[in-house]
Amino acid sequence: MQYAFILGRVYTLSLAELLQVLTSMEVTYTVKACSPEVVVIETDKPLNAEVLQPRLGGVIKIIRLFDTFQKKGKEFPSQVLPNYFTIKRIKEYFHEYTGKKQFGVSIYTLDPSIRFKEEAQRVAFLIKKVLQEQAQSVRAVLPQFPSQSLTSVQVNENQLLTKGAEIVLVSGDQRMFIGKTLVVQNYEDYGRRDYQRPARDEIVGMIPPKVAQTMINLSTPLKPMDYILDPFCGCGTILQEAMLMGYRAIGSDIDQKMIENSEKNLEWFRNRYHTPAGRYKLFKAHAAEISLMIPNFKVSSVVTEGTLGPIYGKLPKKSEMVANFKNLSKLYDQVFKEFKKFLTEGAKVVLCLPAYKTKISEYEFLPDLDFITKNGYTILDPLPVNLSAKYRFLRVTPRKSIIYDRKDQLVAREIFVLQLGQTKQETVIEDALALETESVA
Repeated sequence: MQYAFILGRVYTLSLAELLQVLTSMEVTYTVKACSPEVVVIETDKPLNAEVLQPRLGGVIKIIRLFDTFQKKGKEFPSQVLPNYFTIKRIKEYFHEYTGKKQFGVSIYTLDPSIRFKEEAQRVAFLIKKVLQEQAQSVRAVLPQFPSQSLTSVQVNENQLLTKGAEIVLVSGDQRMFIGKTLVVQNYEDYGRRDYQRPARDEIVGMIPPKVAQTMINLSTPLKPMDYILDPFCGCGTILQEAMLMGYRAIGSDIDQKMIENSEKNLEWFRNRYHTPAGRYKLFKAHAAEISLMIPNFKVSSVVTEGTLGPIYGKLPKKSEMVANFKNLSKLYDQVFKEFKKFLTEGAKVVLCLPAYKTKISEYEFLPDLDFITKNGYTILDPLPVNLSAKYRFLRVTPRKSIIYDRKDQLVAREIFVLQLGQTKQETVIEDALALETESVA
């Protein structure tokens, strides 16, 4: 089975989330092709796209691929497909619908240097011509220039997935995949979970629900009803997303106002999404003392934005950054010692650290990560190492982190995936080194 996944703006984070979720679902997969906007994956079993899509914060569309074509360099898709669309094949793509059919065409590229100007229109013409020859009433929905792909908003507003189809081409310089969209991201629901909450703090800032969901997915595998802890819970975004995904949530914050905001938001969320009572607990507590509040809870993972330091209207001076980083290192050293009191070996911690954006794609990072390693945690590679090496555009830092930022932000989020204890690979390496030392002795 082959699928294409349209990745979000921070594509490295989107891909890391997707692969981690597939792994947690025990799906064996192979990445067949990848670009900053789309990844083609072959799986050992069919995927339930309707169930999978709402779970993925960083995936915009899931596409079932049916056929693969060899092509030459910059050969246009319409030149590859002149005889492909027969009425029989079109019926395989289209959803059963008795009224006027509506379909769209989207083209995604595997090579950013190749752009197919107006190719979506040409491919749509090929399909429309066949249908009109069969005296069928049909309307083609086309991307807005200069884009060659439809947004999830266009797909939804034109009801393409119920009144026809969105036909998708994923094209590189040597091969092209073709399929149809199964499901698109519910942008309205993400907006509801963000902007309709009763308590918001625009000054401190709140992590977007999509990013919270992605971070939770990076902490998998987890079992339904496992406890996820956010010891810097703020307005409760990570907690609500954990509940929506079928987990139980524990939140704490040193600021009473944040606890009150979380309480308001989580009660709104529980009523709006019909979540059973008792799925979350809130405590006013310092993160370095949270174990005192949760002696009867078995925490499976920690997912937190943490504190990103002071709020700035302009880039702080170097001396201010150094002072902030020093304070954060001291705090996190205490906090990571605290986590060891209740986390079991192999448990994951997904954490945001602040990264000051000094220039486009250049950041000032917290220099000292000793609080992670000296307390017995391992920094995990967010993506398979061979994948990062093959696709050099994937933006994993030398520190094994992924940056999430926006153009208007001075402080970006540097996201780490950590594990308490060593990974199997590190254990094997250490054992091998020990044996080598013994043999030399």
